[in-house]
Amino acid sequence: MYNPVKTISLKQAQVSDNSKPINKQAIEPPKRIIIDGESRAVFFILLACQYLFPNGFYLFVAVGIIYIVIYNLQQPLKPGIFTFVALFHFLQIIAGVWLANSVGKDINFRSVYLSEATIATSIGLLFLFFPIYYYQSKLPFMTLNGLKKYAERLSTNKVFNCYLVAFLTTSSLAAVAFAFGGFTQVIISFVKIKWLLFLLFGYVSILKKEKTKIFYLFVLLEFISGFYSFFSEFKTVIYFLVVLLVSLVQVINLKQVLLGIVIGTCLAVVALIWTGIKVQYRNFLNQGTKQQVAAASKQDALNKIYDLSSDVSEESMNSSTYQFLDRLQYTYFFAKTIERVPSVIPYAGGRNWLDNIAYVTTPRILNPNKPDYDATERTKKYTGLRLAGRKSNSSFSLGYFAECYIDFGLWGMMFPLFLIGLMYGITYWYLLKNASSNLLFNYAVVGAFFMEFNALEMDGMLLLGRFLATLVTFVFFIKVIFPKLIEYMSIPQPGKR
Repeated sequence: MYNPVKTISLKQAQVSDNSKPINKQAIEPPKRIIIDGESRAVFFILLACQYLFPNGFYLFVAVGIIYIVIYNLQQPLKPGIFTFVALFHFLQIIAGVWLANSVGKDINFRSVYLSEATIATSIGLLFLFFPIYYYQSKLPFMTLNGLKKYAERLSTNKVFNCYLVAFLTTSSLAAVAFAFGGFTQVIISFVKIKWLLFLLFGYVSILKKEKTKIFYLFVLLEFISGFYSFFSEFKTVIYFLVVLLVSLVQVINLKQVLLGIVIGTCLAVVALIWTGIKVQYRNFLNQGTKQQVAAASKQDALNKIYDLSSDVSEESMNSSTYQFLDRLQYTYFFAKTIERVPSVIPYAGGRNWLDNIAYVTTPRILNPNKPDYDATERTKKYTGLRLAGRKSNSSFSLGYFAECYIDFGLWGMMFPLFLIGLMYGITYWYLLKNASSNLLFNYAVVGAFFMEFNALEMDGMLLLGRFLATLVTFVFFIKVIFPKLIEYMSIPQPGKR
């Protein structure tokens, strides 16, 4: 009997375009994305121009390193999830420099160690993503026809049906996730199935050129419905769409570069407008309850967004620019940590990460006295800043790069970052090899799995806790859920029983 869920051998993942013996070099897939001359010139000019701006050296270093990371990391027709993760980390690094430039000050205007924090985090990206690059390079290089053959093994209608069910049900599941304490991480992991199916539907519809209008309609629906959320979930669909489209890139030309600049500019304007109105909007959304809930009707909420965004002044946009860059950047807490470690607080010598591991691997049932973790308290300790915490329904994490520094210093921090990258890379390889026999489905799996780990600001304990909970849940999916899902969505192959 034909078994559509047999574990895939990655050596067999590259599907030849036809069975005729032809010149091997003629069909060998490119190992690098092809960048035309005009695009290379634009990238070079953008890099060189960084020196012309204030604090240009730090801009140049950050931009130069992200060029190196992405050029090596993103390979033709391979998953784009870690390219997105790298880009988001980069934005949280360079935003600190942009913030200084926006007010016309030196990079160290808020801390004398912001320059060191910027350089250290930029270099840290190389160590974090090197193991991931190794596993990315182990994947077989695909042709577009080879990837299409995996799409043709799946029914577009059935993939859409699965996504539609997930779209209609997960919003309520996400709303109750934080009401169940120790099961929160597991529930969040189940919500990731919707985004897995979103990616899969996108891959299949684009590669097979079926239901593409419906797919983009649901992109719009996800975007609009995301505004009816206290936590600005409208951004999530944009993130996953970027991952999907990057995964299908083979060639970069000038038209794509210019289009990317235009789209990026438009998204930046939307982000600035949202920054300026989100406090008023959230106050309206919770209807004065001062809780992180959506109490207003969806129609009223959307009308309120329209009214607020229609009344944006130049002064409010300038204020929003500072607020947005300050919220986006995540080198300030790191710089304040360098001020106090080791001059006030000695290096932890690995104890900090050992405490993280012990906390997330010890069930509360075995340790009834296990305290509730408050990331803000650790941040206050190592930065010396006065920060609001749980009493004001807010949380400030130190960021896992800073936690690596606390243990081992500026150069020693690169080793735990490498280990985190190795942890990601091994898991990435495992999921691509074992999630199913359909490589395209596995692309969607890794996209859904790793999206949560896109931010530099993520607390080390939260990172480990979410990673372990998600890994356990996805292994369960692979053993129990994915086989049934693939069996339902697969089109039986001729001659196989």
